[in-house]
Amino acid sequence: MSRPLLQVENLSVRYHTGRHRVDAVREVSFDLSRGRCLGVVGESGSGKSSLARAVLGLEEQVTGRVDFEGQAVLNMTREARLAFRRRAQIVFQDPVGSLNPRMKVGVALGEVLRVHGLVASRVEGDAQVRTWLETVGMDPVYAGRFPHELSGGQRQRVNLARALCVGAELLVADEPVSALDVSVQAQILNLLQALQKSRGITWMLIGHDLAVMHHMADEVLVMQKGEVVERGSADEVFRHPSHPYTRELIAAAPSVERALKRRTAEGPSLGLKELASPVQD
Repeated sequence: MSRPLLQVENLSVRYHTGRHRVDAVREVSFDLSRGRCLGVVGESGSGKSSLARAVLGLEEQVTGRVDFEGQAVLNMTREARLAFRRRAQIVFQDPVGSLNPRMKVGVALGEVLRVHGLVASRVEGDAQVRTWLETVGMDPVYAGRFPHELSGGQRQRVNLARALCVGAELLVADEPVSALDVSVQAQILNLLQALQKSRGITWMLIGHDLAVMHHMADEVLVMQKGEVVERGSADEVFRHPSHPYTRELIAAAPSVERALKRRTAEGPSLGLKELASPVQD
């Protein structure tokens, strides 16, 4: 059996605010195999985002172990960390705040490619920018637009292009569609799923929308107060939840029950039409 791309063992994140100590993540362990999607679900304050940032080495007060292809992320040298930054990327919730408002889309993407030494000339960079915009379903003409001239869905597509163009193998998506209109959410989620299949992307999906998690994730971690209270395949967790907290979350989200019933009736190929009807974003 091949080694998981990502292995997390007894990971904890602790914040200090004055005299107070907050244990944001407590002794979390999991494996994530290449080409799979792990969903991390829980209410606000459950530790989801802190876990995501810690996995990428973006938190300081961390104990435990994070291995990426056998390399210890938390103890990497500067050179190794720079290489890891290319292979593991994050897509944030706010597509507006993630982009420089003074940079046109093409300039921003081209700068990323040049900084990482992935293009030898501006001409090559422009060609790569066009290719990556097309990869995320955008017309290359948008390379000449500023972020404020794009819709929310288009801005998030640009963020995906920026993460993928450097060769990301692990993508951490922290509430990637919660700031978008419901009609656009399905388009972005379908794009993520297509990229997973076509490019073998491994990713963590952080969120609180259980219907989305059930559709997108292969496995699910349910977090409460910094701890993992339930873990298993998405179908098993949502059909047969064993922890009272998971049952409470599902009871508070009737769309999950409707999706489960429809999936049972129509078969496993049921897609995101159960969440929203895609329209042009």
